[in-house]
Amino acid sequence: MILRLGIVVFLVCALSGCVATEFVYGPCYGKTLPQLLDSTSLKPLFQEMAYELCIDHCTDCAVRNADGTLKVIPHICALEEIRRQTVLVTDFVDIKTYTPGNPGLLMGELMRGSLNQVCCYKIVQAEFGKYFKLNENGLVSLTRRVSEIKNGDYPQPEAVVGTYNYLDNSKVVLFVRRINTTTGHVTKMVTRELDYSCIGRKIVYRVK
Repeated sequence: MILRLGIVVFLVCALSGCVATEFVYGPCYGKTLPQLLDSTSLKPLFQEMAYELCIDHCTDCAVRNADGTLKVIPHICALEEIRRQTVLVTDFVDIKTYTPGNPGLLMGELMRGSLNQVCCYKIVQAEFGKYFKLNENGLVSLTRRVSEIKNGDYPQPEAVVGTYNYLDNSKVVLFVRRINTTTGHVTKMVTRELDYSCIGRKIVYRVK
């Protein structure tokens, strides 16, 4: 009886075509930024951005694998080489509210850690609002205030400044600028766009 039933089911599928159910991801709704970031592999993302920001890569600290990913080898660079690369790194701020919030604090820590590991930079942590201003006209370097931190330890500091934009529950855009604090000129800029898709509680994303 069971054999006959199996044969009948097989014939019905063969004639009508049985299609396996495919899960289709769509836009994310009602997701907070922390929820999206929690589903993101943040460390390699920020290491890649740090690698692009490095003007002079310290190859003893980070090298490319055959598949293109980064291999970090910490604590190898000579002390003199580390001292030559000193940067001021702020927390990331939301371009809508001009404040970091918890996501911006997290991104700032990830950026500092990645610049230290991948680029062998000596990091100076700074509050965004003390040295920079972000408004509807864009990012402004407050060079007079930045000059306050210039002393014998950091004769020629540069700054790495991050901002982010959270869009419609499904997209996060990151902007990182490397700024010459003497001239205020942006010497390098790196961007990443994270597009999220959801089905139920499951979140996936792709990086552009």
